[in-house]
Amino acid sequence: MILQAVSLPKLNMSKKFWITLGVVFWLYFVISNLPAVWGAYLLTRSGDIAMNGVSGTLWSGRASLASVKIKGADHSLGQLNWKLNILSLFTLKPCALIGTHMDNQEFDGEVCVKGKKAIAINKATVSFPAALVQPLLPLAIDGQFALTIDRLDINDMQLIGLHGKATWMGSKIYNGSNWMSLGGIGADLVDDGKKGLSAHIFDVGSPLHLDLVGNLPYPTGAIIKGGFSLPEPYFREINAGAWLSMFATQQANDAQGNLVYAIDLNF
Repeated sequence: MILQAVSLPKLNMSKKFWITLGVVFWLYFVISNLPAVWGAYLLTRSGDIAMNGVSGTLWSGRASLASVKIKGADHSLGQLNWKLNILSLFTLKPCALIGTHMDNQEFDGEVCVKGKKAIAINKATVSFPAALVQPLLPLAIDGQFALTIDRLDINDMQLIGLHGKATWMGSKIYNGSNWMSLGGIGADLVDDGKKGLSAHIFDVGSPLHLDLVGNLPYPTGAIIKGGFSLPEPYFREINAGAWLSMFATQQANDAQGNLVYAIDLNF
């Protein structure tokens, strides 16, 4: 029996295809093995973020210590990890999933560098102690803040866009004579379209019932309007009388006998 030779079909592949495929694999190999300091450079080139003890690769790196500059002052973020979106490198607007971890202070979300002074934060959660913002306020506070950020755009330290929520749990304010425990306070946060901030403030499982609207217009000032109510025993417990009279106007009690106050402040 004579076996006939079987000819294999020729692959219809051009030389250009194989060259392109080889270049792609070469680029993948080179980029995947770039040291983490390259990724650190992309994330810190704005000058607002600093890193030390960088290790890993461009794709996935770690800094043993990181800090962020806010109003000219450096604030520690603790340990920082990132996973870089490699496709974002081709747009020259690098994005990375970033996580920072420190005692009572955490951040997880996507951060995109859109220019030397522009940063976008998407789908992020943030938690930090109230003491962190104490230097920005005229009164002593305590508790833990948590933010859920759907979108935040900042350019040259100015607010461009914002949509998110905030909670202040275990909130306390020192009124000059004693600490007042306010329970939980929440807020819906949005930008006002003019580089300012607008917030609807409400209570979260607190005996203090809040319904306030706050505005922080750009570049300065603050407006707070609305009202709140609280049971009289709670009013006496926190010794709120003299303190509330400084910024709120008492109204008629509500149907449940709660003390009612109105607020209309401009700073």
